[in-house]
Amino acid sequence: MKRIFVWAVFMSLSLAGMSQEVPIKDQKLKELIDKAVNNFPKLKELEEQLKLNDVRAEIIQSNYKPTLGADLSYQYLNPLSTVAFNGEKFQFQPYNNFNTGVTLKQLVYDFGKTKLALERNQAEQNLTADNLFNNKNAVAYQVATVYYAIRFTNRAIEVQQRQIASLKENERLIDAKLKNGDALQYDLLTTQVRTANSDNRLKDLKNTLEKNFVLLQWLTGSDEREALSGSELNDELVLQTQSGDWKKNNPEAKIINRNIELYNYDLKAAVVNERPTIGTQASGGWRNGYLPNLTKWQVNGAVGAGVTIPIFPGSRPKLQQKLTRVNIEVANKSLATLESDINKDLATVNQDYQTLQQKVGDQKILVEQAEKAYQLAETRFKNGLITNVELLTIQTSVEDANLNLLQLQYLMMLDKLESHKVIGTKLF
Repeated sequence: MKRIFVWAVFMSLSLAGMSQEVPIKDQKLKELIDKAVNNFPKLKELEEQLKLNDVRAEIIQSNYKPTLGADLSYQYLNPLSTVAFNGEKFQFQPYNNFNTGVTLKQLVYDFGKTKLALERNQAEQNLTADNLFNNKNAVAYQVATVYYAIRFTNRAIEVQQRQIASLKENERLIDAKLKNGDALQYDLLTTQVRTANSDNRLKDLKNTLEKNFVLLQWLTGSDEREALSGSELNDELVLQTQSGDWKKNNPEAKIINRNIELYNYDLKAAVVNERPTIGTQASGGWRNGYLPNLTKWQVNGAVGAGVTIPIFPGSRPKLQQKLTRVNIEVANKSLATLESDINKDLATVNQDYQTLQQKVGDQKILVEQAEKAYQLAETRFKNGLITNVELLTIQTSVEDANLNLLQLQYLMMLDKLESHKVIGTKLF
């Protein structure tokens, strides 16, 4: 029963997820997200919590089952009531009283109390399942963020390595000119300092890359250093401009709606719990103390039915209903606030993306101009028409232009990812 119920919950989660098309197209990223969703320890912990409501359901259903109990008692009485008859004393109870027996109780009808408890427990199970889904999706977004950071850092490292290679080539040329008396020692030292600074920046990039690999391994449980050694990026997300069906997809909205569902069950419970309960009871056993032979053990039994009726609970049910209605109203206000926040965040992300898009267009022109300027400067430097300092300045502008372009492209990718996160798009 327990396994079947948990399986059904996961099937419902899968079917719900199938209604949303996963925007991720990069197969490697999909693979990493699947690893994280299936192996992240915190998610395993939440999956185990699904079983708690399953056990609670079995406990609630046990109300329909009979209960059987056994009793064994002894009581010594003294003094005893006696009566004199024909010169003899008769007592109505023995000094030593023994009683053994079993009692069977069975609920007949509780006017919907158990049924309502089962329905509310199912609603709690749905809330737990939504929490699990939301946490899985949060982990998926974290994996995507780290993945894009690794890809763009790899590209930045390639840019930096090309820069260092160019600087070392300049060192070689300056060293040759120095031997021929066409350059100064200052030129060589300046280039070497620039090379050392670029090398330090390369070390910083590699350190950032290594930290991201550590984070990715923590999320997925696998070392992806070899698999993600290249800088190619095959995935292009589509920027989300509309909130869509945010009430069903946004993680916070889903939890608020589940809580409203639970509050509605609390309203029903305040009424249902005031209904009577009908039950039966049967008992039987052996005991002494029956006239005329008080010490003889005899079989005895009893069968009966009863109704338990709440008469005056005070004003607690009405106050509970009032409190629940206030909670529902607060939750509905929270949904309205959330809708406003989603629209604001989505508009902010879209505006930021449009600005970045314009900057990228301008930056690509700057990169082209800087690279052409460097090619001309390199030729002029070889011909002795410009100084080494001038060449280094132009070379620095090429490096900065390429790194700034990568940074802008990376921020655009994060904006696309954030637009999906705001509305709650499923990534796994």
